[in-house]
Amino acid sequence: MFITLLIITLLNLAQSHELSGVITDDTDTPLQGASIFIPELGTGSVTDAAGNFSLSIPSELSEVRLRISYVGFITKELRVSLPAAPELRIKLMPDLLNRESILITSSPSGSNRSFRPSAALSMHNLQERSSDNFGEAMQFLPGLNVRSFGAAPSRPVIRGFDGDRVLVLENGERMGDLGETAPDHATSLDIEAAERIEIVRGPASFLYGSGAMGGVVNLINNDIPTQWHSGVSGRLSLTGTTVNDGGSTFGRFTYGLDQTAFTARLSYRNTGDFRTPSGVLPDTFNEAFNGALGVAFRNDSFVGGLSLSGLEQTYGLPEEISDDDELIEIRLNRINLSGFGQFNHDGLFDQTQLRFNLSRYGHREVEIEFEDDGSKDEDIEIDFRTLTFSGSVLFVRSESQHEISGALGASSYMRMLNVGGEEGLTPDGRNLNLALFGYADIPLTPQLSLQTGLRGDYSFLDTFANSRFDQPEKPTRTDFSLSGSAGIHFQQGNFEGGLQLARSFRAPSIEELFTDAAHIGAGAYEIGDPNLKNETGLGIDLFGSFATTRFGIELSTFYYHINNFIYYNPTGETEPVSELPVFVVLADDARYFGFEADAVIRPLRNITTAAGLDFVRAQRLNDDSNLPFIPPMRLRSRLSYDTAMWNLGAELIHAFEQDKVTENEDITESYTLINVFAGFRFDAGGRHLLTARVDNLFNENYRNHLSRVDGSAFRYPMPGRGFTLRYQFIF
Repeated sequence: MFITLLIITLLNLAQSHELSGVITDDTDTPLQGASIFIPELGTGSVTDAAGNFSLSIPSELSEVRLRISYVGFITKELRVSLPAAPELRIKLMPDLLNRESILITSSPSGSNRSFRPSAALSMHNLQERSSDNFGEAMQFLPGLNVRSFGAAPSRPVIRGFDGDRVLVLENGERMGDLGETAPDHATSLDIEAAERIEIVRGPASFLYGSGAMGGVVNLINNDIPTQWHSGVSGRLSLTGTTVNDGGSTFGRFTYGLDQTAFTARLSYRNTGDFRTPSGVLPDTFNEAFNGALGVAFRNDSFVGGLSLSGLEQTYGLPEEISDDDELIEIRLNRINLSGFGQFNHDGLFDQTQLRFNLSRYGHREVEIEFEDDGSKDEDIEIDFRTLTFSGSVLFVRSESQHEISGALGASSYMRMLNVGGEEGLTPDGRNLNLALFGYADIPLTPQLSLQTGLRGDYSFLDTFANSRFDQPEKPTRTDFSLSGSAGIHFQQGNFEGGLQLARSFRAPSIEELFTDAAHIGAGAYEIGDPNLKNETGLGIDLFGSFATTRFGIELSTFYYHINNFIYYNPTGETEPVSELPVFVVLADDARYFGFEADAVIRPLRNITTAAGLDFVRAQRLNDDSNLPFIPPMRLRSRLSYDTAMWNLGAELIHAFEQDKVTENEDITESYTLINVFAGFRFDAGGRHLLTARVDNLFNENYRNHLSRVDGSAFRYPMPGRGFTLRYQFIF
């Protein structure tokens, strides 16, 4: 028997070519996680911690085409004659503007043409930032700001749009949490688990939803890997921070076989109240425990798998900071089952993708009062419980196989919401959304391409009485909408440009319709409007970029006209029982306009400089008055020096004064932040990495205009000088 197996193994080896190599950047730093793909075979692999890869090629092939890609680098294609040299050495050049990065979120057909501004953060970018939370990891990107309410509940704001106008996804699906509904609600994503984050700015979200006027943020965590190499791989990290006396640990392990891979990850974060130059901001602690298990399978025509993840998190809210005897904290938990499958086949479409996400989420807002005898009394003010399912099927016509590429798909989203507690915000509710969508990418000339898309949505909302609310007078709401876009792309030499027109649609949420309660977590008494109409928006995006290996510049501008734009507006009044400021839900026609400008210069191979400016203005059309919570104009600059073994640099963020505010909204002063960072690799393969950062180097007293902490109680609620040290081991 043993001899038979040995003979079969030798015959299989004799029938295939072994192709191996190493992939580095232009400073000879190995690139872990770089993708090597063979379009003709529909298979590929990824590099390990030392940048190595290995592929088995059928013996009947005398030549193969390799496509090597990595976020932040120019995609490279080359033909290799077989049998090849013992080890290929492939060097990727930096893509200063990320023009050549394949963004799955923007185009699952694999097109490198960009019809709208987009960006991506690789794992190396995220390691350098070493952020405590999801939002802060992206605040240096053009057009992105961070809404905050203390440390844990932060969320990205794109071009001034917040809430569910910015879709935050995990592996392309909605997560089932409540991060988009209120500023005190955290996004239930583990930033440590991110392998890549992709961002698309502007209303171009046909694969994910019709109402994301701001854009889409998609965290890809690789819990279900689509490419892997044989053996054990993974990474471990330890992080410590001084600004909040915090620490975190993370571990991911992947065990790969020829056709199967198993993954596991585990993380724990514990931080105290963070310090500001004005003193400690109370009740900003955060404790989170996150883990996942996954399994993936592949053969010649299929890759896919399942993952199960869980989150337990408790964090404080600086809402009662003037009262030492009272604390508001949020306790949330989430269990999530996800699945993904990709089938390669012949025909009109050469790929079918299936995804689903089933999530059970619990969220309690607890008011804790400390008695004189040392005991404490807890009241559950709000208790949210949701059960959410989202799923999609996508038929892809890939650019690598067809001249005209695109996709056709369908998606569903269902949510059951139960609300309890002494201050339950809304009635119970049931949401259903069904959608059909498609788009096509059509080359017109070698330089000019057209992209067009259309999406139809059916949405249904049903509301029910609970312990605090009677059944609404109009308990159900049904809508059907069409949204679409058309764009052109032009590329000639080093210049690339795009123009896109889009129509978006958004139905009001159950909170905007029916809330009438004290929301202690948000520090406001909120009053909804059951007669709200649907939002419809028309947007235009225009951008152009020019890039070489030494210099890059990108300019983008946008204008959105939105009918029945819904927003929470401060009235200046105080609700007498809760003594909280009153916010009412209003709707007006509105316009958003602005620009982003970025430039990158690489005067020497090891030196990179960058600068950017972004601006957004939002107004009601009826009287040209300002909308609330719009970020100020911001200047960003960065200087870095990188070698194969170490790097160092500094970055500057200057926010201008924001005096374009609505009635009863505070003006925020200008401020300047300086951050410095350094990193050291202990070995040439980069397996052991030590990074250090000092944020807010000069301990600037400042307020982010998007901070929801009460300005009268704590005028400067943002973190002061903080040192972060991180060690990471990649294997």
